[in-house]
Amino acid sequence: MNAKQFLVTVALVGIVLTSPSALAAVIVTTNAGSANFGSGGVGYASGTVAPNPNSNTSLAAVGIGGDSFTTTNRSYDFSSSGQYNVWCVDIYHWMINGAVTYIVGTGADLATQLSTLRPGTPDGTLRVSQLIQLANQVYNVVDTKTESAAFQLAVWAIAFGTADSAGKYHINTTDAGFHVGSSTTVNADFGVLANQWLSNLGAGLVTGNYSLTYLNDGTLNNTQDVIVFTPKRSLNVIPEPATIALFSLGLLGLGWFGRRQKIS
Repeated sequence: MNAKQFLVTVALVGIVLTSPSALAAVIVTTNAGSANFGSGGVGYASGTVAPNPNSNTSLAAVGIGGDSFTTTNRSYDFSSSGQYNVWCVDIYHWMINGAVTYIVGTGADLATQLSTLRPGTPDGTLRVSQLIQLANQVYNVVDTKTESAAFQLAVWAIAFGTADSAGKYHINTTDAGFHVGSSTTVNADFGVLANQWLSNLGAGLVTGNYSLTYLNDGTLNNTQDVIVFTPKRSLNVIPEPATIALFSLGLLGLGWFGRRQKIS
């Protein structure tokens, strides 16, 4: 094999390594209960929502709030401590217990999914942008059961609800895209707080800078898809395995080519 052929081979391997279909990033994670902000799970609020896995129109009783996931895979920014909080972005499946292998996706992947589930305006790209906007405004104050439930409700409303003429979402009892029970949810303290956050979306003070990671089980559809919000940082970013492998191959190729040039 001459130098040109070797470098072409390296390039082809690099394409395979960086192809999402050939090497999808995954994480094995276990549901450890309600969201944990440092002192144990805060619990779930009780409420009723629709659509749900049982019906597109009839309300179902659910626990409302974030979940705590644990993992031995600490290679991602969001999983570096072995524990992270997630928020359901799927109202059509129940969360299952035990170890689950999730595909680690991006906001663009979620946008595609939401555009399929909720076609029309606003599209999935705008909904994902608004989810990040919500996190940037309020996520750093979320650490109680009420706030956890309010944040989860707001996530559902943005992902599946119908925006009004001003582009605002509302926790209410009538929206076919996403609605809740009256006394049990919309008038509860967490429902009121969620509506406050939604009414202020895009106009409130930005208090954080978060990235969104979309965890989904691909085509299996046997558990809920979730999202993770992670504070952005410019340093100490851990490269994806495919990037590391491609970089290593590149160095190997350069070294081999240099050696060939030297002895030829």
